[in-house]
Amino acid sequence: MAKQNNKTQALEYCTDMIGGKWKPIILYHINKGTNRFNKLFAEIEGINRQMLSKQLKSLERSGILDRTLYGEIPPRVEYTLTPLGRSLLPVVQAMTRWGQKQKAVKIEAPDIQEAPQNQQLPLF
Repeated sequence: MAKQNNKTQALEYCTDMIGGKWKPIILYHINKGTNRFNKLFAEIEGINRQMLSKQLKSLERSGILDRTLYGEIPPRVEYTLTPLGRSLLPVVQAMTRWGQKQKAVKIEAPDIQEAPQNQQLPLF
């Protein structure tokens, strides 16, 4: 078993909660308000129905999303952020701002592929 690093446990916890390609994107879209499955599916480019369903269930199990099922014909399901989910929005917003900034830098200087490898910045 790998040695536990107290300094990275919190980061590991966060990435377990919202890590991967789709979860931050789903949170970004759900932040716009209550969302139904088909609305999310239409807004999230490149995701398939099975993956969206799997990620929504995972976010619900983690306590990040609330899923409300209405007893109508046809059934209607809505997803909303819980207080825990709302507390993650600054993380998602920071990721979005960082990505926008990096994308703009790449557009201005297309020959630059990656950051200098020897440059280390203090994290905290």
